Amino acid sequence: MIFSFLKKHWVLVVILAIGLFLRTYDIVDRYEFAHDGDLFSWIVKDIVVDKHLRLIGQLTTAPGIFIGPLFYYSLIPFFLLFNMDPIGAVIPVILIGMITIASYYFVFSKLFNKTTGFIGAFLQAVLLASVYFDQRIVPSTPTNLWLIWYFYCVVMVSRGKFNVLWILGLLIGLIWHIHIALLPALIAIPTALLFAKKLPPKKDILLFITTLAISSLPLFMFEVRHGFSQSQSLIQNFTSAHNAEPGGLGKLNHVFLKITHNITRLFFYPQSVPGNNKLLVLAIFASGILLVKTKLLKGKELALMYTWTLGVILFFAFSSSELSEYYFASIEIVFITFATLLLYLLYKGSSIGKFLVLSILSLVLIKNLNFHLNEKVYQKGYNERKSLAEYITRDSREKGYPCVAVSYITSPGENVGFRYFFWLNKLHVNQPKDGGPVYSIVLPNELADGENTRQFGQIKVIPPGKVEGREEMEKNCSGENPNLTDPMFGFVK
Repeated sequence: MIFSFLKKHWVLVVILAIGLFLRTYDIVDRYEFAHDGDLFSWIVKDIVVDKHLRLIGQLTTAPGIFIGPLFYYSLIPFFLLFNMDPIGAVIPVILIGMITIASYYFVFSKLFNKTTGFIGAFLQAVLLASVYFDQRIVPSTPTNLWLIWYFYCVVMVSRGKFNVLWILGLLIGLIWHIHIALLPALIAIPTALLFAKKLPPKKDILLFITTLAISSLPLFMFEVRHGFSQSQSLIQNFTSAHNAEPGGLGKLNHVFLKITHNITRLFFYPQSVPGNNKLLVLAIFASGILLVKTKLLKGKELALMYTWTLGVILFFAFSSSELSEYYFASIEIVFITFATLLLYLLYKGSSIGKFLVLSILSLVLIKNLNFHLNEKVYQKGYNERKSLAEYITRDSREKGYPCVAVSYITSPGENVGFRYFFWLNKLHVNQPKDGGPVYSIVLPNELADGENTRQFGQIKVIPPGKVEGREEMEKNCSGENPNLTDPMFGFVK
């Protein structure tokens, strides 16, 4: 049965193999572990070790708004598999990336044809912007998976196929667990219903309500318990001025700059594109008209995609919230669809077209493989931070220190990614002001020097020089462990 499947779907298997290789190549050495790593590990610890069943994940940069807890619960089996070592977190994101590639094939094959499915899956597998996005271990990592299935649902609804409404209900509920910036994309739903020109059957509406209620249950329970505080914060976040963001045409231009950056990065990263990038993005966007004329898209499907895109643009153009590139990730699926269908249009046109498309895809693969395999990585991630924490633990215990203090000689925001490893090593870590033998962590390593230093990649540790007497040391180490009790940005008990 397996050989039969491989023979029948060998092209998809090859695409998945390429995608898997790109996403796993040197993954441990390239595993960044900074604040996000400390944070998701600390939340998993809070659930597993401290037995705190959570309705929320981390606090977002938007005041009063949290990420849902699903991502953190999904990490638990892999943390347990690796004895609470955060290396286990790479497995679920790899799985999400592979499922996303397969989903591109399934969705584009169902909506268009198998060749389009292969092209779309290949682009998702090899475009480095997608590869690097899939390797991020954060709650928003499933964004591309969410988008391809949301795209599938709204197009199917526009065609009058309502058996997907249960998936749509689930996806809407999952927005809180991924990123609230996906909310404006919901403008596509009433548009799709309008184009369907009929009402969904009661059975499908009931399934939609059921899956929406189930996936929204943690949010609803939290809101009821806390007086709908997040709902109020969400409204305030999008209506209150936050900083000196430009308004009017200036804000609209700012939006276009963000979108242009996103789309050119999506297709061409790590290279830059010469010329007017705005014109290139507009040309891809306008190509939908050609796709309608060649009957690869229906007019109502193009109108749906344009409404979706313009709705997101206008929402953030009129919103007072500070703009981020990520806010426009929800429209990238539209540009991927247009690019995929344009390649298919060229492919099916002639033998020369087939040759050109295969050549283009091969060049993209070779270019990205070459960069990915030869990319120089700044070594300050998981391996280095874990090894440093183990060294401090081992050295301090060999010297009989009842606790240690850690100081950081580094740029603001770089003194992160160590705390969970200290906990994992059962190390009592004081603030330097609280006393204890002081180990100084230097990043980058050239910022400071000392005697008997140890280096881990680009991170250096300077061990204690003169230490206090045993009695004083015991006294300073007898209190609470600040590594456990000090606040962590984004973490709420």
